Amino acid sequence: MFKKKLNKWLYEKTRNLLRMQAKVKPYTIEVEGHSIAYLESNNTEGKKTLILIHGLNDEKESWLMLAAALKGKYHLIIIDLLGCGESDLDMDFEYTLHNQADFLEKIIQKLMEEKNIDSFSLAGHSMGGLVILLADSLPIEKLILIDVLGIHIKRTSMQLDALEIGNVDELPFLNLHNKEQLKATMKMSMYKPLYMPNFMLEHIIAKKAEVVEFERKKFQAVVDENMLHRDDLEAEIRNIKQDTLIVWGKEDLGIDVASAYKMDELIENSTLKVYEECRHYPQVEKPKELARDIIAFLK
Repeated sequence: MFKKKLNKWLYEKTRNLLRMQAKVKPYTIEVEGHSIAYLESNNTEGKKTLILIHGLNDEKESWLMLAAALKGKYHLIIIDLLGCGESDLDMDFEYTLHNQADFLEKIIQKLMEEKNIDSFSLAGHSMGGLVILLADSLPIEKLILIDVLGIHIKRTSMQLDALEIGNVDELPFLNLHNKEQLKATMKMSMYKPLYMPNFMLEHIIAKKAEVVEFERKKFQAVVDENMLHRDDLEAEIRNIKQDTLIVWGKEDLGIDVASAYKMDELIENSTLKVYEECRHYPQVEKPKELARDIIAFLK
């Protein structure tokens, strides 16, 4: 018990240091009776707003390295989706892509009202591609799509392995019980996984153990029995009118880079960046390169 508390304390100290380096602070907002956590940059005056949305069973902290690399150029708002990170966990909510997009729209609308935001740019990573569903309903200036779901072109080796296993309860990335399993999952997600000290690995494992059934439920709401995304967003992607930056890791094992080329073809005003030696997390693996491309795109 003491070691668990120590791991948590060290993890939170490290997380707070990373937030300080990224120049963001934690806040909460209540939406339909739920407490939603988010990070916001310290100095917002006169800066364009950029909202960042994480992926499935992830959390806002996955954006911290990118936030630091952006060096305070934007008014950043980094949201924990319902049921993720420090936001409320609601077991009764149906975590389909469209339901999550509808709830995210309410979160953003309330943030706009409270912070007097007229318009903003919006970035989504992985399942955060649900931002595509908001392109027509919110005053979004520009879109940034990073290794997002939405259109299926080619199965990856990771998807084929999951299909062979078949049972969601046995998928390795939804059953993390020790450091070795977590390291193996990180290797699937990143071309060169970041070093993490033991206290971080052990704390993440402990957190995952508390919500394993919940994370399986969310996974099944988004992915079908064939290990494909339940929602095909091709029609919505074709209708995107905003200038859109598409960023992909060439070696992504979760969503094949072929989807990036197809999205680039479907979106009228798109710019495509494919990063070599990068998998599913460009914001972690290539934060400086991604920051440079975002700054150029938003100019």
